[in-house]
Amino acid sequence: MRAMAGAMAGAAAMASPLRGRVRGAKALALAERARHRASASSSSSSSSSSSSSSASDAAAAATADGAASWERFYCVHSGKDLSSSSSSSSSSSSSAPRAASVRAFKDRHYLRREFADLMPASVLADPSAWVPPLTPSSLPPPETSSEDHKVILELGCGVGNSAFPLMRANLNLFVHACDCSPTAIASLVANPEYDARRCHAFVADLSEGDAPLRGVIGDASVDAVTGVFFFSALDAATFRRVVGECRRALKPGGVVLFRDYSVDDVKNGGRARGTRGKGGKGGTRGGGEGEGDGEGEGEGGDGDAGGLDLTPGENIGGDAWVRPDGTLAVFTDETAVTEAFHSAGFTGECWTVTHEVVNRKLGVTIVRSFLQGRFVK
Repeated sequence: MRAMAGAMAGAAAMASPLRGRVRGAKALALAERARHRASASSSSSSSSSSSSSSASDAAAAATADGAASWERFYCVHSGKDLSSSSSSSSSSSSSAPRAASVRAFKDRHYLRREFADLMPASVLADPSAWVPPLTPSSLPPPETSSEDHKVILELGCGVGNSAFPLMRANLNLFVHACDCSPTAIASLVANPEYDARRCHAFVADLSEGDAPLRGVIGDASVDAVTGVFFFSALDAATFRRVVGECRRALKPGGVVLFRDYSVDDVKNGGRARGTRGKGGKGGTRGGGEGEGDGEGEGEGGDGDAGGLDLTPGENIGGDAWVRPDGTLAVFTDETAVTEAFHSAGFTGECWTVTHEVVNRKLGVTIVRSFLQGRFVK
């Protein structure tokens, strides 16, 4: 599920034979399924609803395949053999795969600023100040009596690019970090900053059932739920079920902190309006200080400063896309997100934030658009 910048060039090059076997296969299959269902409509008057149903079916199929697709993604970016990991991804979490270094994304240090509910006053006073890495052997455990102590559930944690920056900034956090990829969880646990006294990482597929975390996360047991480029990996029906699971897990007054793709983002079928830069070697994949979008795709395109194609993969209808690795990316708007949370009994709102990315190598400036929200139980 999960979880939401382009892959590192070295990892992509190392994994190119594997990517060659999977690139486009699932995306094309899902898109073809959607097109076939739409063309099978027997009446022109029902073609609109049929097309909508086809897109929903394709998004649901991509969501159902999400655990396998994300495991494949993390295997590719860890240099692991896909065939050797296939049994691990379908087995229980007790048989975790060999840990491997995965560096597909940047750490999201900007969450110190954006998720203010989780930060102590000293960090809020200067969110951009450098925070040292965690050193478990020399740090005390979180102080449960501290006013800064909070228990967090992170959905689609990946390899910890959100969890570690948050835990560094607030040493009194405890994070339940879940992801559908065993390889991602193994990499997170193998990180030298991982400390079982302040983090519990586990494998879970949130697309399964109405309360997929009930056996691990108790009712009304967490202060906050974070979803950073996670909900975009879900079709609409699963999105709403997961919102219900958030409500079950949260204490009264607890918050969901949300950041994901906006329907207005340039990657949702848009083309970047580029201006020639001053040159230089390379550029950013997702912006400074980890402001990447958290997804496993490169920006791609033809390098034309006047119109860089940034579409994430194969469009399966509306604002839903399947990337070449089979993972789903759904771009949504403030109204749809707010309605999903309000219908589950939350209060709060979401809003659009923008971030400018300059790629000096290609000579383009790209304005990314994201949704951010805060919803209270």
